[in-house]
Amino acid sequence: MSRTACVLLVLAAVAVGACSGKYRRDFGGGEAVTRADPAARVLVLDDAGSAEISVWEGVVTFDLRDYQDWVQGHIPGARRLTLEDLNNGRGLPDDRDVPVMFMGDGPLDQRPEQAARAALERGHRNVQYFRGGWQAWTAGRTAR
Repeated sequence: MSRTACVLLVLAAVAVGACSGKYRRDFGGGEAVTRADPAARVLVLDDAGSAEISVWEGVVTFDLRDYQDWVQGHIPGARRLTLEDLNNGRGLPDDRDVPVMFMGDGPLDQRPEQAARAALERGHRNVQYFRGGWQAWTAGRTAR
């Protein structure tokens, strides 16, 4: 996607949000509400454009893929994290209001959803997971 198209996409999303009172960045994904804290939500990102907007907005991105896959390429600024680290309380920002996004290899990788649930259980309130993962991120672009 060209930079101009991305800028237009962001502007359109902001305009829609201003008109409707609800700004959605997932473009067709969904939100899952946790029972423990109704204010805490998981934003499900279905496509690379949605994830790219979150990255531009400063989300802390956690890549759950194996180290060998991560070193071959990852989203700029992404931190590598394992579910074991997360379950042991390591890796997440101390500030529970900081937006965090989890991603894995692709849509069949269930680690991002598991990580999102774990983050909610640890009290994080702005949690996202990128369902398309690395496969969606690299589709049509050069690996970074």
